[in-house]
Amino acid sequence: MVIETDPYGNFLTQGYDFMSARDWARLGNLYLQDGVWNGERLLPEGFVNFVSSVAPAWAADKRPIYGGFFWINGMGSLAMPTSAYYMLGAGGQFVLVIPSHDLIVVRIGHSKGERFAISTLNQALALLTTAVPRVR
Repeated sequence: MVIETDPYGNFLTQGYDFMSARDWARLGNLYLQDGVWNGERLLPEGFVNFVSSVAPAWAADKRPIYGGFFWINGMGSLAMPTSAYYMLGAGGQFVLVIPSHDLIVVRIGHSKGERFAISTLNQALALLTTAVPRVR
């Protein structure tokens, strides 16, 4: 993984993180497994619940779309369960965590100058969540 800095050498920690799709999927899988990897807890207890729950300011605004550092599907705008949450990057890159289907979806491509088409994403998600059975 490469984490770039600003011109002064400070890590931005909210973007400019580069790694392969497989590694992004591994990161998503860490969250899917409640922060436990190979039997070892890497994330603090309750952290996954924190990132996947509506942040208080967004709840007060009646817009359940953002948690702790992660976007959430609280309004069902994506064709996946409202319990799903995701990392969203520039140019339509994302890592979706869908706990109810034990599923991670990664898109690493870049949409130059355009917003990634939500309709295309929703068609793919509808197919995936139909094909992959619910586990939770």
